[in-house]
Amino acid sequence: MMDIASRIKTLHILSKYLDVKYLCDEKNALAACGEKWREAVANEHFYHSWFIPEFVDEAVAALVSMMEGPDGKALERWAEAYPALAGKKKSRRIGVIMAGNIPLVGFHDFLCTFVAGDLFVGKMSSNDTRLWPILLEMLCLIEPEAASYVSLTDGRLEQVDAVIATGSNNSSRYFEAYFGKYPHIIRKHCNGVAVLDGNESEEELQGLAKDICLYFGLGCRNVAKIYLPEKYDFKPLFDAIDTFKPIYSMHHSYLNNLEYQKTVHLINSIPFLDQGICMFKENEAFASPISVVHYSYYTSLDEVWEQLRTDEVQCVATRLAAPIPHVALGETQYPSLMHYANGVDTMEFLMM
Repeated sequence: MMDIASRIKTLHILSKYLDVKYLCDEKNALAACGEKWREAVANEHFYHSWFIPEFVDEAVAALVSMMEGPDGKALERWAEAYPALAGKKKSRRIGVIMAGNIPLVGFHDFLCTFVAGDLFVGKMSSNDTRLWPILLEMLCLIEPEAASYVSLTDGRLEQVDAVIATGSNNSSRYFEAYFGKYPHIIRKHCNGVAVLDGNESEEELQGLAKDICLYFGLGCRNVAKIYLPEKYDFKPLFDAIDTFKPIYSMHHSYLNNLEYQKTVHLINSIPFLDQGICMFKENEAFASPISVVHYSYYTSLDEVWEQLRTDEVQCVATRLAAPIPHVALGETQYPSLMHYANGVDTMEFLMM
């Protein structure tokens, strides 16, 4: 059995090889696997058109940053927050049903399970079946003992002791029915939200553009709804979003969604603002269709903060001193290890 220090050391080495900018002159199986990984990242869009190289690179960079932090000690600090880890003796089989909306979206659940010393039984999404096997192959080349902690399946989850499942609001009902007898975390659809005051800098608006546009808006941390002061000037934000025009204007599936939404709104005389590569629509809902961003005007920030105290919101981005958990504009897609999906502490669950 690997102790926690060995597991964390293995993850540090893994983060180095996952980094698509990392080059290795060694001639061994691990170096060859690293090269295979970089090729898979570059070619993933041939199999799943939404996983374009720029966005897969971004997803991998976010995972590396999560594990390393600014000083390379993020994993150690995170593990220290759970002193019971060091004394944990019993290992469980944790079935993890992964979503497929963005590349490697189940990585944080894998990380938690591995660091906790449990067996990660990952059920891959049909959208994301090529990167995961290479990632775990690399892990086991770094440390052969890691093979006893990881397993993948594209079939049914069987013989598990607990379940972590992520999906849509509809699929969550099936998860509850099927896995309700097990200890479980079942996550529904959530969205990111931004709250602006109109004094955002150009740099902050560029960050918000990433919060909105990375992964074509498909991630649960993507900003799909914005709260704005009255008489807000959209032009600086629209200019910032234009930086994604070269990517979006070449993606036919995204453009088809945009064209469909514009047609529906025009035919039904539903007002919207046409940014060019996306639409902005005044709407109270947190969730929005692909290519559409919802917005609402506010007169009281206190009322906004109260509205955001809901499990429908994954994260809040703002420059303001908010009385609720939040991140800076531009940081929604770069969560730390302590940013647990849906606000449920996965490590605490695994310690039960």
